Amino acid sequence: MMGAGQAMSAIGSYQSASSQTAAKNRQIAANYNQRRVAYEKGNLDRLAIYQAKVTDVAINQDEIGLAAQNAISTNTLAEAEADRQLEAKLQEIQLGKLKGTGVANEGGRSRSYGKNVMLRAGRAEGAIAGQRERLSVASFVSKRSALEKANQERVAQWRSVNMGPGEAGPAPEMPTFLKGPSKLGLVVGLAGAALTAAAPALNTKPGLQGSGGGAGGGTKVTDPGLMSGFVPSSGDIA
Repeated sequence: MMGAGQAMSAIGSYQSASSQTAAKNRQIAANYNQRRVAYEKGNLDRLAIYQAKVTDVAINQDEIGLAAQNAISTNTLAEAEADRQLEAKLQEIQLGKLKGTGVANEGGRSRSYGKNVMLRAGRAEGAIAGQRERLSVASFVSKRSALEKANQERVAQWRSVNMGPGEAGPAPEMPTFLKGPSKLGLVVGLAGAALTAAAPALNTKPGLQGSGGGAGGGTKVTDPGLMSGFVPSSGDIA
């Protein structure tokens, strides 16, 4: 009975240790899976955010280009309108030169016929030509500034995404699982139980049967005569 109880105890201890180890390993695996899922989600979020940013940059660049084109178009229209007005003034001056005054004026030693009118018209034409030149320069500077501003904004937008979404962080390391109880220990425990069960049978020693006559012919190993080395004669037992 003692051997059977010891064997059952060894088996129970082995099964309990195996169950505890399995439970701990399941918890380790669950924790690793949670970290792995969080890592993968972080990577997907990083890529999604970057792609959304790339889309926003593309839209912003289109808007920047459209704004620059609108500014240049507005400037071109304003330049054309100002030039038209200057051209109208010039035509009026030229028409006045063709008409003249029809009056001969005495001007010092020489006689002039509409000379002052021609001089005034020439000065007006020169002023208009100067205004048109300044208008052209101002229009060019305005258009150039609009283009440079648009290019700077587009470069700034591009630089915000030109490095890509970045590298992913380190992935979670594979966990180290616990080892279960040794089967060799179970075998040793069962072997010990078997020895415990066989111990009473091993401790029992059989008696020795003598060849003398009489009712007490049998002599045990534990008799004093045998233990002292004395061998009795036939039928004589001390």
